[in-house]
Amino acid sequence: MRKSSNNRTLLMLFALLMALLLAACTGATEVAPTETETPESEMEEVTPAVTVEDQELTDSTVTVASVTAAEPGWMVIHADDNGAPGQVIGQAAVETGENSDVVVEIDQAAATETLYAMLHVDAGTQGEYEFPGADAPVSVDDSVVVQPFTISGMDMTEAPTPAVTVEDQELTDSTVTVASVTAAEPGWMVIHADDNGAPGQVIGQAAVETGENSDVVVEIDQAAATETLYAMLHVDAGTQGEYEFPGADAPVSVDDSIVVQPFTITGGMDMETDEMMEEEMAEEEMSEEEMEQTDEQAVTIVNFAFSPDELTVPVGTTVVWTNQDNVGHTVTAGSPSAPNPDFFDSGSLSSGDTFSFTFDEAGSFEYYCTIHPSMTATVTVEG
Repeated sequence: MRKSSNNRTLLMLFALLMALLLAACTGATEVAPTETETPESEMEEVTPAVTVEDQELTDSTVTVASVTAAEPGWMVIHADDNGAPGQVIGQAAVETGENSDVVVEIDQAAATETLYAMLHVDAGTQGEYEFPGADAPVSVDDSVVVQPFTISGMDMTEAPTPAVTVEDQELTDSTVTVASVTAAEPGWMVIHADDNGAPGQVIGQAAVETGENSDVVVEIDQAAATETLYAMLHVDAGTQGEYEFPGADAPVSVDDSIVVQPFTITGGMDMETDEMMEEEMAEEEMSEEEMEQTDEQAVTIVNFAFSPDELTVPVGTTVVWTNQDNVGHTVTAGSPSAPNPDFFDSGSLSSGDTFSFTFDEAGSFEYYCTIHPSMTATVTVEG
């Protein structure tokens, strides 16, 4: 009887021990699996893109449905220029990644029926649009990220043809008045002094708006004024509202002709200055006989051109080039496609510098500026 009682006690203790072990296992803390972060190098790259739909112009704004940018930049709207992106008429900042329904305010007066939504970087001063400049268009696989679209709901009046009308006048308070300036975009009414019958030094400028501008008053440097002045229309292509020439704010052309009109001024000029100028001009002007005696001919570098660009001289003549621009130029034999610097090459000429070369053999000799290859000219030497 005692043996049976002991067995029951052992069984109860064993059952109690198993219950305790089971409870301990059931209450064990579960360890959550560790999440593995995707390395930054394995993250998907952002491919710049633009999506825009044809739309109706509302309150001088257009909306670009989607802009994907790999870095902060600009959604820029360009007007059409013969089937390609032309003048910038508006821009809006975009952030890295996906930008939806980007609203861009545009210059409605400069808008064309076809516009171009082009993605630019913000590579210069952050938050300041600088183009032409550091904020260049974005490219993917050597193609600019741009999409054309059309707009409706506006008066598609043809852009005005740039023109200048100015009359001979008396100089008053160091100002001249240009009767009418028609501009296709914001620009500058620039007054140039005379330089041997061509536009020379800039002596004053005033801002003009798109369209018709009447009685534009320009303050000029009276001491630098000549009897004949030139009213020339320039663009405002660089920093808006800041005159930059030589630079981005170049002269406006229509059918390859610069929009410029000469006019004369009377009165109000310092007569002593006039006499000094006349004396200087008299000293500079040489008769043909004197020119033959000195065997020299002068070429002026002004307004990004050689003047004259075609010169005929006898063998043995020394040609002297003078840089009157505010930027550097070169006088280099040959052409952009066939340079010949071993024949003659001035190197970079700063403003006011001169270079001379004596032509000892007959022939036709081309030359150009290596810094500005569009500047070309010819010297013909006769035996």
